[in-house]
Amino acid sequence: MFPPPGSLILGPMTKGSNLPFRQLCAELGAPVLTSEMVVARRLKQRRRSEFALIRRAAEEPCFGVQLAGNKPDELAWAAALAEARGADFIDLNLGCPIDHFTRMGLGAALGRQVTRVARIVTAMREAVRVPVTVKIRLGWNASSRNYLDAAKAIADAGASAITVHGRTREARYRQPADWDAIAEVAASVPIPVIGNGDLLFPHEVEERRATSGCAAFMTARGALIKPWIF
Repeated sequence: MFPPPGSLILGPMTKGSNLPFRQLCAELGAPVLTSEMVVARRLKQRRRSEFALIRRAAEEPCFGVQLAGNKPDELAWAAALAEARGADFIDLNLGCPIDHFTRMGLGAALGRQVTRVARIVTAMREAVRVPVTVKIRLGWNASSRNYLDAAKAIADAGASAITVHGRTREARYRQPADWDAIAEVAASVPIPVIGNGDLLFPHEVEERRATSGCAAFMTARGALIKPWIF
């Protein structure tokens, strides 16, 4: 079953969840690890630096590749490549808030196009045998929180799980994660939901296990601060 019930997953972080850091987290007990964000188009362009991001370490018990893109055929191709290189699951990035990527229609910008997202998930799912997951934010800003519509479309398209980061793109990290919204998604879709946001200490993970209804949890900054959180 993916994700392992109750597990704490290392989140995808550009410049953060690189291979050496993932090896350290695996040593410290992380059961599931995710690559840095990988741009599908750069893989198609055969950029060596992008291919390095999908390399798996032998020590990783369960390794996922997170892809960014906005074209179904391109992402399906990249997903199949990642699977062939050893990925145990493929994650679609709908959360990256960085201007450079959102201006290209990637990350959080793609999250505003629910119909396109459903087409992409379907194409990726048909291209691989491993689970396809999607990481979303609550929406673009406070006035366009479309997380329930996005989550339901993703589930209907056949994704195996959804990770919900409990902030909008506009909020970045300036506001606390909205765990009520994360719990709302967990109660609304028939697939596992992975909760993400402000999990910096073990007691915070335990509190969310008890109250959110999520199947698993993801930490990013918490792992950077102290990878022994696993």
